[in-house]
Amino acid sequence: MKKSFKIHAFMCGIISLFGIMFLTGIFPTDSLSAEKKVFNWKFSSHTTPGSKSLAPCQLWWAEQIEKRSKGEIKIKMYWVDELCGPKEMMMAVKSRLADVVGHVPGYTPGETPIWNSTYLPFLWAPRVDQTMLIYDRLAKESRPFIDEMNRFNCVYAGAYEHGGYNMMGKKPVRTVNDFKGLRIRVMTDLGEIIKQFGAVTMLVPVTEMYSALDTGIVDIVTHDRLAFHAYKIDEISKYLMIDMNMGAAPTFYFINKDAWNELPDHLKKVVQSVIDDSAAFMWDYHRRPDRIAEAEKTIKERNIEVIQFPSAERAKIEAKAEAVWDAWAKRTANYENAKMALSDYVKIRNEVISKYPQGAPGIQYK
Repeated sequence: MKKSFKIHAFMCGIISLFGIMFLTGIFPTDSLSAEKKVFNWKFSSHTTPGSKSLAPCQLWWAEQIEKRSKGEIKIKMYWVDELCGPKEMMMAVKSRLADVVGHVPGYTPGETPIWNSTYLPFLWAPRVDQTMLIYDRLAKESRPFIDEMNRFNCVYAGAYEHGGYNMMGKKPVRTVNDFKGLRIRVMTDLGEIIKQFGAVTMLVPVTEMYSALDTGIVDIVTHDRLAFHAYKIDEISKYLMIDMNMGAAPTFYFINKDAWNELPDHLKKVVQSVIDDSAAFMWDYHRRPDRIAEAEKTIKERNIEVIQFPSAERAKIEAKAEAVWDAWAKRTANYENAKMALSDYVKIRNEVISKYPQGAPGIQYK
């Protein structure tokens, strides 16, 4: 009896000891001892950290992924030229010099010609959030877009988009006749239309717009109304032309496919959740009252003349768009493939506008 009691007491003691060790972490179980793996990503951006347009949106994307993954994905931002230049993004993501890049197809139109179709004038949807939804579906559903990502060993991870292309600078444009002789910073395909009205066009990276206008290399730059303020174009301009809304100019986020495949499924869902929220975020961000008020204040303080471009004059520019679309397709290596991409874009655009006439369900910018 005594022997049995001693054995029982001994076993109880051992069990208690293991319990104490388990609770204090001295003797953890395998499941608890295995630390969660942290995925450290490098994000190469083509903008500066002080940018008031693109930088906050890329930071939101990175911060949301870190927050929603509870720190399992950590992202370090590398700003313009810290890791690679604006025209080197696709090679950086392909080689995994960067895990994530912000790629502007318009800077290297021959490198990613299919994704560059998103820059075609007058192709996009009326609302920024609708256009963002189109991009997500193109990356999932359109074979030409998917094939081009595969060629660079990457997957789609979202985008930055802005309001429609308008103009600002040192010379006024009241009708299409005023384009004659003007030197204009503009993306390639829209530039092909503007040239037909006598303008001299050139492609200048967004971070160089200010110096190009300030030194007289160009008379006018094209971009979104709030981007003009973000890049301080309004500090050296005399005229703002609005209601032109000639097209989109996205920055696409691509993740190296090897980095993506390393993620467990629950973290892939985290990244996708941020992509899903990006459309509504972008709409809200561009409508923030403080951003709009700040830009309007500068326009008033600097006595900038705001010119509402007549709809009849805009129609003259838009009338030349489809010919430019076809010329773009002919410039690519595979005309039929390019036409398929364009057809996919138009089909998805019309479906998105029909399904979301009021835009994506909103979230508030934080």
